[in-house]
Amino acid sequence: MRVPASHQTVQPSSLGGASVWPQDEGLHIIWSTLIGKSHLVADDRAGEFNAILLPLDAAFETRLDAARRFWRALNGRAASPSYGALPQQTRTRHILNLRAHDGQRTGATYRQLAEVLFSQEPIVPRDWRDHHLRHKVRAILRRAAFFVAGGYRDLLFYPHNRSERSGRRSPSSG
Repeated sequence: MRVPASHQTVQPSSLGGASVWPQDEGLHIIWSTLIGKSHLVADDRAGEFNAILLPLDAAFETRLDAARRFWRALNGRAASPSYGALPQQTRTRHILNLRAHDGQRTGATYRQLAEVLFSQEPIVPRDWRDHHLRHKVRAILRRAAFFVAGGYRDLLFYPHNRSERSGRRSPSSG
């Protein structure tokens, strides 16, 4: 196949600091950049490559983003947010879930959890029965139990949802 002159050809030896080794399916390259590590498998026949092949599978968007980040690093361009990076609000919520779970495991009551996690002042026991934080703590502990029981694996597939593919339902995120 003839490649137009506008295409960039990459020689693995030109990737500074790259580890290169041959294997059955081609040449494996691990290249560290400012963005992170890239693991490439190149066709070894020519000792260079000028294309990236991506399987059309459930992880296509993730692979496409990895190819885009590789291209940016190859051309000295600044990093950009990764596809599938957890939003800050979601990360904060997961931290809260884990803190609540840890507190429950050490024997803290729901009211104590609410006071430590949310309240600036102690919650009077007589007010606790109808307190809005009571329901919030219960919902957080349900989410925490889901993640501790294996739901954390959903984070490995983010932004894809493993639960939807397997028919499992995650608790509400609110």
